[in-house]
Amino acid sequence: MKTKYYNRLLKFILLLFTLIILSPTFIGFLGVLFPAFGYFPALGGNYFSLNFFNDLFFIPGIKKSLLLSLFTGFFSTLLALFFSQLILFFILIIFYYLKIIISPLVALPHITMAVGLLFLLSPSGFILRALSPWLTGYDRPPDFYLIPDEFGLSLILGLVLKEIPFFLLTSIAALEQFPANKLFNVGKSLQHSNFSTWCLIIFPNLYNKIRLVIFIVIAFTSSVIDMALVLSPSTPSTLSIRILQFYQSTETNSIFIASNLALVQVIIIIILMLTWKLIEMIIKHNYFFLFSIKFLPRKKYFLEKYFFSLGVFLIFLSILGIINSFFWGIGNDWYFPNVYPETYTLDNIISFFNENKVIIFNSLSIALIVSILSILIIIIWIESCDYLSIDKPYLEFLIFIPLFIPQISLLIGLQTFLIKVGFQNYFASLIFIEILYVVPYCLILLGPALRGINKDFLSIGASLGKTRIQRLFLIKIPLIVSTLLTSFAIGIIVSLSLYTPVYFIGAGRITTLTVETLNLATSGLRQDLGVATIFQIIIPIFILLIVAYLNKKFTKWVF
Repeated sequence: MKTKYYNRLLKFILLLFTLIILSPTFIGFLGVLFPAFGYFPALGGNYFSLNFFNDLFFIPGIKKSLLLSLFTGFFSTLLALFFSQLILFFILIIFYYLKIIISPLVALPHITMAVGLLFLLSPSGFILRALSPWLTGYDRPPDFYLIPDEFGLSLILGLVLKEIPFFLLTSIAALEQFPANKLFNVGKSLQHSNFSTWCLIIFPNLYNKIRLVIFIVIAFTSSVIDMALVLSPSTPSTLSIRILQFYQSTETNSIFIASNLALVQVIIIIILMLTWKLIEMIIKHNYFFLFSIKFLPRKKYFLEKYFFSLGVFLIFLSILGIINSFFWGIGNDWYFPNVYPETYTLDNIISFFNENKVIIFNSLSIALIVSILSILIIIIWIESCDYLSIDKPYLEFLIFIPLFIPQISLLIGLQTFLIKVGFQNYFASLIFIEILYVVPYCLILLGPALRGINKDFLSIGASLGKTRIQRLFLIKIPLIVSTLLTSFAIGIIVSLSLYTPVYFIGAGRITTLTVETLNLATSGLRQDLGVATIFQIIIPIFILLIVAYLNKKFTKWVF
């Protein structure tokens, strides 16, 4: 009787978690869908209508905004995947230690990479300083801008710089899940070059492991807001920025138009994913495979070295942008065309910290709470499934739904709902919404580790009279403590980098370091922006160092 009651309780917990994840997604979608069709009684929309859909075609520059979102989303994902695989191919053979450099780059928020690129390519940026006046002849910053450009190329560059390290780390983790070295040797035995072996044998197996990650990146890059505010053109900008502009407008009809465009943003992501799926189907065809065997040379392919050099240059560009941010933060009397500041001081950092202690505290406290709750939710979810003997929880894919929906589309609807019901606890709302975006990333790491524990250890614990709770805390968690700490760190880093949830759900009452950095990037002094970027760099790297130390401290054995 007790076991039956316990089973019902666990089933109720699983159902409750499913509703917790689904309810905000459903509410957010309805909060966008109803105003999109003209229904918003608070603003006089008392009946459904298609009028606002018709008005979309008359918005100035809307076609270019749509094309920019499609263009940047597709090509940034494609190029980041391409260069990450080229770098990984060489890393495995020659430069495996580059993984140490890549990890901090993944930890940095997207806005940090955008600011670093801004410091490099602006008229007074590092590159023009390094070339002036001996090559360019400029003794003062020129009056033209390399970024942002009209075609969104700088946004693509920024997204590629940020996503290459992400693809690299996920690919390295995926390589450990199948015998890559053995397959590589098989390809070499068939007299293929290293490059063709990678393309024909290794990458197809690797791709299946990172396919979900690729679609997540497609959804993000086509709807990104924080990087687009800094790097995308402004007349007109990408669709996500146009939605934000209409949402901020004081005109009565602006919320209806913003909701319409938010639905269009969802359609764009669906189009991009279907396009990617179509390309997959073409590549999987036997004729394409036979063509690839004929096309890819069996001898050393000279272009692979040039592509690899370009990929390494992109990573070097990322690091250079980060270093340049430090110069802007601690430098004084930095006049063009001097390559380095004349003097250095920490007064700017101390002053910024004293003025923004509350913002930094908000950022860290929210990130810690969100990460802890996310880890607890995942452990309870997986343990409940294990107790009920559910090997493949079919509802688990629902956890990843928020990552495939544009943040701005979901959060406009959620904020509309919170205003409608009069819920004023912004802190609790923000934590709840951020959990939706943090849990999927933590689950990707923690889920396989928890489910992959050797059952023999658990059987021995059960034979010694240990309860399920005792086996969890005395056997399971000690065995996966390294993955648990890494997952906890990833949760903090993801929370620290979130901009859109803080902007919409925080509603100006709660501000984090990412929001402040973006405000400074669009309307602040370079020196203040450099200092804010330094904090954006130091905090995630400091978290990674703490996790690395704790891993070394607590991991006494390896199974």
